[in-house]
Amino acid sequence: MKRIFHFFQRLQWQLTLSYVIVTMGTVIMLGGLIVGVTIVAENQSSVQTNNSVMWTRLAFESNIAQLLADPTSLQTWLARVQKRGFTQEDLMYFPEGAVDYANTLVTESAPIYVIDAANLRMLGAAPAEIANIGVSVQALDLPGLNLEPIWYAINTGTESILSSTNPGESVYTVTTPVYGMDNNEVVAVAVFSVDPLAFALPTDFSLYIEYLLLLSVIILLATLPIGALFGWIASRGLRRRLAALSLAAGAWSRGDFSMVPRDPSVDEIGQLTRNLGDMAGQLQSYLVTRDELARMEERNRLARDLHDTVKQQTYAARMQLSAARNLLASDPGAAAEHVESALQLNRETQQELKLIIDELRPPALEGKGLPHALKEYTTRWQEHTGIRVDVLYNGEQTLPLPVEQALYRILQESLSNVARHAEADTVHLSLTLAPQRVILIITDNGRGFDPAAISQRSSGLAGMRQRLVEVDGAFNVESLPGNGTTVIAQVSLK
Repeated sequence: MKRIFHFFQRLQWQLTLSYVIVTMGTVIMLGGLIVGVTIVAENQSSVQTNNSVMWTRLAFESNIAQLLADPTSLQTWLARVQKRGFTQEDLMYFPEGAVDYANTLVTESAPIYVIDAANLRMLGAAPAEIANIGVSVQALDLPGLNLEPIWYAINTGTESILSSTNPGESVYTVTTPVYGMDNNEVVAVAVFSVDPLAFALPTDFSLYIEYLLLLSVIILLATLPIGALFGWIASRGLRRRLAALSLAAGAWSRGDFSMVPRDPSVDEIGQLTRNLGDMAGQLQSYLVTRDELARMEERNRLARDLHDTVKQQTYAARMQLSAARNLLASDPGAAAEHVESALQLNRETQQELKLIIDELRPPALEGKGLPHALKEYTTRWQEHTGIRVDVLYNGEQTLPLPVEQALYRILQESLSNVARHAEADTVHLSLTLAPQRVILIITDNGRGFDPAAISQRSSGLAGMRQRLVEVDGAFNVESLPGNGTTVIAQVSLK
């Protein structure tokens, strides 16, 4: 299961799914936009006004026809509608959304009249104080009441007649006939005012929702395979190009810069591939140059060591042997002393050569660890030089190989200087391994020196300091004439 999940985390699958999701989302949003535009267009057309007038007329017609036989109930109902509008009970046999359109009726600020179609008597009015019930409308002073559309509604049975409104207003005065219970004869006329909705959901809005859902399902079934196929094909080449870069980067991390990816494309990935190829070539050149410089530095150091020790001791031994040869006939005892001095110089030369050979053949640090390598080297050095070495280790820590090599070389250089120049009989070695830092301290009880009087270029101090700089370390030497020397090397571990 974990392997399957990891497989779907690949870039190709992520791009494929993103193509599918974006395609589906885009088409679904377009479908929703089409539905929204349809609704807005419907609200902006005359259909909105017709709906308001139709449902308001039907609300009046269905209720007044039932209340004509009870004038008191009719008057009570008109007063309630004129004050608060229609309720769902007034349109119980109509769709639920019809009440919103019916309540475009203008309440409180506009009167409602119900007039007898036979003799034009006032059957009901709201508010009640504006007209005398039972009196002919021709004898009443009712401002704004036009009898012409009332006569037209009675004679023709026209469903609704809209009176013109003042410019800039949306309120319509509606005159509509009311049929009797047998629905064949006009028995009354209702006069009221409506203010059509500026925006309303269509009464068949559920059909729009069903259409949108059906469209979404169809889009899902159509775009899923198409988008997946397109995403798979489009991302396959991209995945191959990135995989080539990944393989090359893995080879570079192992120090193998022979693998150089090729990508002739002119896009960003192609440009990145070429830049990385150039960088790999520069790194390889830099490593070759660095190795050559390191070998040159090592040869120079060995040449300097051989010149300072082996060459001088060999020359001194030759001088002793020459003196012994000259005194052999005249003073055999003095000649023997010169021979003994030459032998001592020869033994010292042999020890120096062993030290140099050990430096050229350091133990394999990787797999052994720095403490074990230092112990082996100090044991051999002590046997060769006769100088006692006290070793103290603190802590346990696995160090990076470059850090181990730098500290190991510093130990070699420091002990070599002790053997050649310090005239010491004891060396104290301390290695502290902490989680964040490693510290190597080498102290001898020799004759010491003045660090300011020593040329950094003519000694191994500059080389030791450079080794630590390469591993982000710090190097310090403390010495006074007659008080020995202390070398401190420390490296911060990241």
